[in-house]
Amino acid sequence: MPSRIRKLNIGRKRIGLGLLAVLLLLVAGGYTQLSRHTDGIADLSRQTLGDEKTARLESWYLAGQDRVDQLKYRLFGRSTDPFGQGHVQLRAVSAASETTANEDYTFEDEFPTIAAPVAVEQPKPAPLELPEINPLGSNVNRGEAAWTTDGLPHSSPDDVLMAKTLFRPDPVRPYAAVGVLLIDKRRIRLHMTGGTEDPGGDLGIRGPGIVPDADRSDLLAAWNGGFKGPHGNWGMIADGKQYRPLRNGYASVAVSDDGTITIGEWGRDLSWNDDIVAVRQNAVLLVDNCEISRRANEGNNTWGYVQVNSAEFITWRSAIGVTRNGDLLVASGNSLSAATLARALWAAGACYAMQLDINTPYVLTSLFFPQEDGSIGRAKFMGSMVDNPGRFLTRQTRDFMYVTLDETNFKP
Repeated sequence: MPSRIRKLNIGRKRIGLGLLAVLLLLVAGGYTQLSRHTDGIADLSRQTLGDEKTARLESWYLAGQDRVDQLKYRLFGRSTDPFGQGHVQLRAVSAASETTANEDYTFEDEFPTIAAPVAVEQPKPAPLELPEINPLGSNVNRGEAAWTTDGLPHSSPDDVLMAKTLFRPDPVRPYAAVGVLLIDKRRIRLHMTGGTEDPGGDLGIRGPGIVPDADRSDLLAAWNGGFKGPHGNWGMIADGKQYRPLRNGYASVAVSDDGTITIGEWGRDLSWNDDIVAVRQNAVLLVDNCEISRRANEGNNTWGYVQVNSAEFITWRSAIGVTRNGDLLVASGNSLSAATLARALWAAGACYAMQLDINTPYVLTSLFFPQEDGSIGRAKFMGSMVDNPGRFLTRQTRDFMYVTLDETNFKP
């Protein structure tokens, strides 16, 4: 009889654990749907409860979501391909060598060919220099920690305008994936534009919040800007106006009228000059002088104006950086702290990098593909991003950045 009772109790425990797993998965589904509307919910909460209480609620929500994500990983594992496609890997090359593909390519070279007359080719610019990958661990899946051009506008293994790679920078959260987009600085123009409400709306300074018609035919990619204006009060100048004053000591990305992109600390690495056309500041550097910044682990005086330490929030985050060669890096990923985002950027070869925005659906990178009929195709950089990739083709309340094709400086 006691053995029957024990078996019955074990059966009940198993059923209970099964029901608990189902309940938690339903909660996870609720989180997923809730994440699509967090912007409106957060703004409403700030208006009714205030910024401090909203930040506290946000920290509880993100902590709960992190626990659900960890449970989902233990039960089902993780996706091995957040980009949602196969990968043709590129080798990192020096500027003087040719970009080649690895063994993923199969060449049919068994048949003899007749040599054609050698044509005199015009000198070509050196190929994009792919940064050497700094490994973060030994457990790397195919398509991770290697550059590829798959699914990127105007890019192929023979013509690398853009490349991308993937890192998993947090050993505690193997499901946290950071996609990094590399863009040849010689072939693009980086633009910044203020939103109709942020970052300067509270000061009466509103931006256009849209990609101008003149830039749409050459549009390659767009992504979110930084924190809301009052949430740190970091500076921005763009669209011929000052949305917020620039402040010394903070991470900044600047664009000059010749297209040069510079990232560093304002007042130390950068200062105002008449050649600058746009600047956006946001907190402190994640990567500084080619090393992960120790400030990535600082408290919330560094990362925002509320008492809750948002640097430790485990959530979607985005960033912008430059390589040693000055090429542009755009990064984003899920389940990240400021420190793990910094690790991924360093692994991708960033020498300077700064965080942009956090949380879904704010974090979004869109890719654009011109169509023969004049329309613009669009795709999310990572399939797990929440919002519609066409978002940046409409007027935005918050600032954002975008790049257009401009090969003025692409010369031998």
